[in-house]
Amino acid sequence: MQHKISRFFAFSLNLAMAALGAVMFFFLLREGYYLGHLFFQPETEHNFSLIAEATIAFFLYFEFIALVKAYFEENDHISLNRFIYIGITALLRAVIVQHDDALHTLLLALAILTLVGALQLIPQASDIK
Repeated sequence: MQHKISRFFAFSLNLAMAALGAVMFFFLLREGYYLGHLFFQPETEHNFSLIAEATIAFFLYFEFIALVKAYFEENDHISLNRFIYIGITALLRAVIVQHDDALHTLLLALAILTLVGALQLIPQASDIK
């Protein structure tokens, strides 16, 4: 009985991850269309910021689709390193787009440094076992 329940939940989780991947892929296509549309509008300073934000959103969807793909390739497992990499790249994108406030940029840089430090500690923590 426990084996059937376990298989049911594993199947449900795989189905949910596949649905999440499909939804993310739809949003990736929609963001790509919007980005292409922005390229053909007349250039203004406001248009540049919209293109930058759309590009960042496009690559964010791309990363999450890659995460769903990795979930299926690694036998229903996602390593902590992948989440930290996504966090680092998301923070880097925030620094690129929103760099007007020096304190905000410094805090983002400290957050990136913390995540990089965590990446360095993870292999050492697994050796302690």
